[in-house]
Amino acid sequence: MPLVNVTMARGRTPEAKSQMLHAIAEAIHTSIGAPRDSIRVWVTEVENTDFLAGTEILVDKQARIAREQQQVKQ
Repeated sequence: MPLVNVTMARGRTPEAKSQMLHAIAEAIHTSIGAPRDSIRVWVTEVENTDFLAGTEILVDKQARIAREQQQVKQ
């Protein structure tokens, strides 16, 4: 029984998470032949204040990107 836990920053839509979960399960089925009914995939979400992306706390990175995009628009 393959078990996969995806940890990611909170903020994706339920539809996006569903699509991702199904794609992961299908990849496991295809790559190792595990029966689909035996595959378990779940999401653990963390706050963007508790997640490092590269060398920046994600909330800080998101704010920086938003500022940069705003400057480009001006």
